[in-house]
Formats: sequence, structure tokens, C-alpha cells
Amino acid sequence: MFAGIVVLAAGCNSYSGPSEYEQFKQQQQSFIDQIAAAGGTASKESKSMFGFQMTGWMIDLTDAQLTDRMIDSLVEASKEFPVFQLNLSNTNITDEQLVRLDVGKVLQKMVDLNLSNTAITDAGLDQLSNVHCLMDLNLKGTAATSAGAKRLGDRKIAHESTPAPFKKQPKLKI
Repeated sequence: MFAGIVVLAAGCNSYSGPSEYEQFKQQQQSFIDQIAAAGGTASKESKSMFGFQMTGWMIDLTDAQLTDRMIDSLVEASKEFPVFQLNLSNTNITDEQLVRLDVGKVLQKMVDLNLSNTAITDAGLDQLSNVHCLMDLNLKGTAATSAGAKRLGDRKIAHESTPAPFKKQPKLKI
């Protein structure tokens, strides 16, 4: 019986691959590298907003060529840490890709979203339903209107998942 325990204990240490923590760190670095390869930056920062203290992503993809793979990577990265700030100005983002970010809950805790000089329209904004914390929205140079942004803000305010301090229209640049 004692020999069986020794063999069992020895077998527990036979795995020599990366730990779960190391795998997690490798996934995060892979995401940061993918953003950098597209010409952007991604960093994790702690933010304190209205008494909430959280750590999340700050992502700048200005002038990047977005692919569906990049959209999928943003969705995956947001599962571990929320995205607080996303700058997609001067990118090729489409209404459909914006909706995929929303469905993937990338926009859920987003505080600052820059969509300036993109092809985003009111049709894309009208499909967003998982935007709960948006405080700043930049739509300069898009086909989106202040009326479309107001409808988005109204949905955010009315949603039961929106924390009380965020129940107001986002500051709009158009």
C-alpha cells in the first residue's frame, strides 16, 4: 500500500508544461502582441469610477485594419478582463463587427469608445444592447447621428444592468 502512494505521489509531479497562471499570462501576451502587430497598443490598468475599483483593458487600434480574427480576439480578451477604453478611429470597422463586439460583451463595461472616421451608422448603434457604462462616445466623421447616439444612451439608461452612477447619456462628440 505504501509503495502505491509513493508511485501516485511521484506521478503527480510528472507534468512539466506551463502552469495555468503561465498559460493565462501567455494568452494575455499573445493578445497584446496581436494588437501590436496591427499597429495598436493594449494595456491593463486599474480604474476607479464612482467607487468601483476594477482592472481592465485600454486598447488603441487607431488606423488599424480590423479583421474578424481581431474582433474574435477582442471578445476573448474581454472574458478575463473588461475593456474600459477602445479607440477604433480611422479603422475599417463595420456595423456588423461593432454588433459582434456588443454580442461578445466587449462593450459592456466600456467607458470610452472612439469610432471617429469609421463607417459606423445609426443602424449599427441601434443594434447595441450590452453597453452599460459608456460615458464618452466619439462619432466624428461617421454617418451616425446624434439621434442614434441618444437612442443608444436611452437604452443604456433603461437597462437594469446599468449601475446607477452610469445612468446618463454619454458625452458625445459628433
